[in-house]
Amino acid sequence: MKAEAREDNRGTSMITVIISFALLMIFVTAFFKVQKVSQNMMMDARDMQINNRKLVESFYLSQMQDSAASGDGKLVFSGKEGSFYIDAVLYRAQKDGLSGVIYYYGTEEKTAEEGAEAGEEAEE
Repeated sequence: MKAEAREDNRGTSMITVIISFALLMIFVTAFFKVQKVSQNMMMDARDMQINNRKLVESFYLSQMQDSAASGDGKLVFSGKEGSFYIDAVLYRAQKDGLSGVIYYYGTEEKTAEEGAEAGEEAEE
């Protein structure tokens, strides 16, 4: 009988329980770290959205400091139907306290005579 009792030694040992618990703790810790990183990324994205909304709002309400980023230039658009150009200046707009810059092309209004002169120059 004693021989049978030793052979029927089923169950989990204390080492198996400790190893299983350690693995469980490693996975739980990794899960919470990933969750924390994800939460930080979501908060950063929200802050960027708020900043961009304020930046665009300031731009359209003309509350920004504009400066020319380049000299006079021509934007040329061409395609199957033809081409055209715009005399434009690249401007840079930014506002103190907000991170980010908006670049845009601005054109100056020209008289009909100046437009005709520019058109003649482009044809040459």
